[in-house]
Amino acid sequence: MVSLALSAAIYCALPARAQDPGADPRSVSVIGDDHRARDCVDGVMRGDNSDKTVQACTSALQYPRLSREGRIELQVDRGVTYMRRRQNDLALADFEAVIAVDAHNAQALVNRGATLVQLNRYGEAIAALTDALSYGVPEPYKAYYNRGVAREALGDLQGAYDDYSTALQIQPDWGPANAEVARFVRGRREHLADVLNRPSTP
Repeated sequence: MVSLALSAAIYCALPARAQDPGADPRSVSVIGDDHRARDCVDGVMRGDNSDKTVQACTSALQYPRLSREGRIELQVDRGVTYMRRRQNDLALADFEAVIAVDAHNAQALVNRGATLVQLNRYGEAIAALTDALSYGVPEPYKAYYNRGVAREALGDLQGAYDDYSTALQIQPDWGPANAEVARFVRGRREHLADVLNRPSTP
């Protein structure tokens, strides 16, 4: 199998309350009634990666009556925002802080894996994403896709193709995985055509 240039984007796993687009985050979140926490959650769900969202999350994490679950949720949120901003060291610190208190937190593990891909630490990324998949994640296709990117970067083309294909099986017609599978198929066809068109040696 022949790979073309690796240019795949990385996809983060949003907290579970963001999986239902019709859900009001204020009614399902465990962060309480602090307005800073609501601003953090709202910003992350809107994809607002501005300083305002980071500041809201940071400020909310200082809320004195914040529950353990609320702290975890907000730290994942801030980490996602940092990851989207490509502030990978800060994102990694947030996800690892969550994992330190909740070792099986699948969203922190998925996002830690995605951040490690962005840092080109592919072997660690594969391990983190594999762990996340073993604990169960709301959007497993993103974890498979990100692991496929890491595997491809390390030259494991069959593993990458398998992960992209699994992502597509879980989420049919998902554009990113569809594009990667199509790229692999196109690359294989071009490779076979090249082999068949080579002049035979006596």
